Amino acid sequence: MLSAAVQSLPRDGGKIKPMQIIFNLSTMAIAVGLASEILHRGAHVSLWASASKLMILAGTSLLLAQTFPVATIISLTEGGSLSRIWFNIFQLSFPYYVLSTGITSIMTTISRHVGWQIPLLTLPVMYAIYHSYRLYFGVAGAQASTFLRARAAATP
Repeated sequence: MLSAAVQSLPRDGGKIKPMQIIFNLSTMAIAVGLASEILHRGAHVSLWASASKLMILAGTSLLLAQTFPVATIISLTEGGSLSRIWFNIFQLSFPYYVLSTGITSIMTTISRHVGWQIPLLTLPVMYAIYHSYRLYFGVAGAQASTFLRARAAATP
């Protein structure tokens, strides 16, 4: 929840938007609650579902519960096709969610055998992945804006 709150804060001295912070925290709480229910209740109720299948289902529900509300808000406020906006968000987010679900699954398995302290070593790895995502999208955003400026300058 802390990460969702921090990510909601404006960059470069912008104005704090309380509704955006509340929306982001609510979306995160609902998504995490849903994934947790699937993971924990599924382990007790369903005999056919292995831990791996439940982790994949929980990761998928987390992805959908976090991306669909955001796409809906963007569609309502900025216009555009909800399905197209969601698909764009999905394409950007999917690799991160797959990697996060995989690492979580591995660390859950390891923690059952060696305790909870060793999986804490993955925190720097997850931070490195997050940082590389930020760098990639920073460069991609700069390239896109350079392309758009060049295109606008070439248009009479």
